[in-house]
Amino acid sequence: MTTKEIAEAVGKDERTVQRWAKATGAKVPSIGDKVSASSPANPANYDLEETVAIIEHGMGKNAASLFRENAKRALIPAQGSSLTARDMEVIGGIVASVMANLSARMGDIEAKIEQRQALLPPPQVKPRDNISRIVREYAHANDMEYAVAWGALYREYGYRTNSNPRIAAGNRKMPIIDYIEAEGMIGTLEAVAIDWGKA
Repeated sequence: MTTKEIAEAVGKDERTVQRWAKATGAKVPSIGDKVSASSPANPANYDLEETVAIIEHGMGKNAASLFRENAKRALIPAQGSSLTARDMEVIGGIVASVMANLSARMGDIEAKIEQRQALLPPPQVKPRDNISRIVREYAHANDMEYAVAWGALYREYGYRTNSNPRIAAGNRKMPIIDYIEAEGMIGTLEAVAIDWGKA
């Protein structure tokens, strides 16, 4: 098939198929040789496998596979008869229609995927990371050491929860924030930090 025939079969313009052939020729030497030797007066004639490789480059594996199956069916004559040129023309029209339909459907699917990705919520900040950010901003805004700001947050947490996380964590020999998280109170600490950070 020439690039013009491939273009008609897949519902694309010939220039697009020529670009596909050139790109495929970089990987498949036989196609590259034919592209180099091709001219408007003597266009390259690609065999079935080369044609399938060109279509696969431009439209993907599913389209190439469908083209291959349709082409194989078209080359097998019906029992007791042979296909005429008109039969081949009709088959080519059917293949072109199927390929154009497949191309449109693939475009719709890709557009829907992009729309859904745009609707996905952004990843959430983990409570510990959010608390650390609030403490860092608080320390910077109040010109204090980072460790001092953490101590102030833990005191505020203790006032609000009527507890002493520093002593409880010390008894368990673990960092205070790990103790609070182990007790399932990290959400409470985050809420306290958000309110405390506004002050």
